Amino acid sequence: MQVLRTGEQESRAAFIAVRSFSGAVARNRAKRLARESWRLLRHTVRPGFDLVFVLYPGFAALSECRSAMQYLLRKADLLR
Repeated sequence: MQVLRTGEQESRAAFIAVRSFSGAVARNRAKRLARESWRLLRHTVRPGFDLVFVLYPGFAALSECRSAMQYLLRKADLLR
């Protein structure tokens, strides 16, 4: 995860899937899971940051993706 302080009123996120996924379908599914996790967590993130998440294969469920994202946000001290 990369973080950039912007000073905006809300934080934004971008998701990049690496090429080691088995195909485009798997990459797109990973992005969908990550976007949904962000949608559920963005109200808990401090405002004023741009975040880039690099997605690797291995998350099969939304709960796994959400807990991993929450862990990274907590580790970066970005949760309210």
